Amino acid sequence: MTIRIGYVPEHFSTPLYIARDNEYFKESGVDVELVLCPGGTGEMTSKLEDRSIDLAIALTEGLVAGISKGQDWYKIVGTYVDAPLCWALSAGKNSKHKNIDTLQKTNVAISRIGSGSHIMAFVLADQRDWLKENEAPFDFNVLHNFKAMRDAVNDGSSDYFMWETFTTKPYHDSGEVKRIGQITPPWPAFMFAAHTSLLSSEDLKKVLEAIQKATDLFMAEKEDASVKHVMRILDYPEKDVRDWFKTVRYANNLRQVSRGALDVTLSTLRKADVVPEPVKKPEDLIDASIAELIN
Repeated sequence: MTIRIGYVPEHFSTPLYIARDNEYFKESGVDVELVLCPGGTGEMTSKLEDRSIDLAIALTEGLVAGISKGQDWYKIVGTYVDAPLCWALSAGKNSKHKNIDTLQKTNVAISRIGSGSHIMAFVLADQRDWLKENEAPFDFNVLHNFKAMRDAVNDGSSDYFMWETFTTKPYHDSGEVKRIGQITPPWPAFMFAAHTSLLSSEDLKKVLEAIQKATDLFMAEKEDASVKHVMRILDYPEKDVRDWFKTVRYANNLRQVSRGALDVTLSTLRKADVVPEPVKKPEDLIDASIAELIN
């Protein structure tokens, strides 16, 4: 069988290319296909549903929210990036918005409903005390991809959008869009989610072991070879890549999931009214035959 892995085309995904190019997947005895998902977490959970991918590397908050709202076709099976994701808030280059203070009740461009860019708007509203009962903090403009979101803030159809800081930085540097703030949630950036039909498969464990080997090598060479690798694939300036390496941390054991991380994600998403009552327990989100819940 072939395991199709959904991922976003960002610097975080570089270990997947290492696992493929160094033949770690091949050595594991499992056929692996990497499936590009530029629409992010919302696209990946949809592709898990229609079985066009089997394993996703997706945003923690998107996976937790999806399962909590009844998406029962996948489970969390591990942690990929242990460090939190820093989200940049961006407005159009000629926008009246200069910081976060003026964003209440504005229009936010998002990739999909249930995506990180959608959920983080509620987290922002919660932090700013903009959440009111039976009252949406923003209007949402669903645009499916990063370029459409950048275009929307420049043509005035949206006021701002949120996307990962280092992925957005080249567009801030070029002046295409304007950085007006940032927000960092208190949970790991990316987790693994597998379709339920894959949970009894030994092949899934082998694939996670191959990715573990790649993330270990990637971080071991972060002063030299890995910097060049990211620069070559994504055409990022060397300083930006080195700055990113100072912030990123991959899980030491990809099959472990922090109970505390899931608890804080669930409580934050509930407070922001992203997930319904009753709030699920961490045990409801993971598959214990693959993932180990740790404190």
